[in-house]
Amino acid sequence: MGQLTHDALYYAGDDEFVAGLVPFLRDGLARGEAAAAAVTRPHIDLLREALGGDAGAVWFVDRDEWYQRPTGTIAGWRRVLADANSRGHSYVRIVGEVGFGPSDRHPTWIRYESAVNRVFAQAPAWIVCPYDTRRLPPSVLADARRTHPVVADPRRRPSDRYLPPEVLLRSVPEPMPRVTGPPVLELRLMLDDTVTSARHTVDNAVATGGWLGPGRLDDLLLALTEVAGNSVRYGAGRRQLRLWAPGWGVVCEVADEGPGPANPLVGYCPPEDLPERGQGLWIAQQVCDRLSIEHRDGVTRVRFTIRSREPSL
Repeated sequence: MGQLTHDALYYAGDDEFVAGLVPFLRDGLARGEAAAAAVTRPHIDLLREALGGDAGAVWFVDRDEWYQRPTGTIAGWRRVLADANSRGHSYVRIVGEVGFGPSDRHPTWIRYESAVNRVFAQAPAWIVCPYDTRRLPPSVLADARRTHPVVADPRRRPSDRYLPPEVLLRSVPEPMPRVTGPPVLELRLMLDDTVTSARHTVDNAVATGGWLGPGRLDDLLLALTEVAGNSVRYGAGRRQLRLWAPGWGVVCEVADEGPGPANPLVGYCPPEDLPERGQGLWIAQQVCDRLSIEHRDGVTRVRFTIRSREPSL
């Protein structure tokens, strides 16, 4: 087993991007390490050109396809690490250019950057995350110092603002998915001890309305079963399910009067890494487009979305 190294690299312009990352990748290749880069398409071209003959030894992927759902990205990196190990590499160097997207998605990916430190804590990997100081908002640039133990700006040094994931994840909540537009369907159900009745009702309603294809309907029912099952097993008081079909897919919410998960990393870590009550939310995260947990005014709400299209990764 190894130990993760996780850097934020601040850069302004193509020259600084190449100067910061090409030596990093080349040094790893010279040591016999595996190398991967999830960056924008223009940056793939830049790195390929600068690396020359070494580019063929680096696995490249378009970051806009790679960074769509945090748990999907985490599962993807786990596959990269497993593949490198199967090919005889004992260490992996990764360039991960996170796609933060619109402002309402910034907390999602800030949380991801933090969770990586715990999920891959024992991984034999060095991840460098480039941050474009010309284009990213100041808040995202500042949070990189809280989510990365090491920063390069341009000198590489420990971050004096780094926060452990257990602290940061509690201070940066995942935004609740919004229900936009008038819903063509809205259901309110009380959950029983088996969740069977709610699942049957949702299955019939969504299938009849045609808002999701068969594959996505299966994803909805799987997520509903796991989230509602958690509420029945670990929640308290009144347990209620609400579902909306706003036209582009389905939004589902399960609420109860319990305290919610005690560990903020639940849902990010695979069950084998976090066995205590972590399996249901991890499974749900794999099929949902978005999922958020909120505890407020004595009520815990888990709200998730399933869009009509298939998710990537």
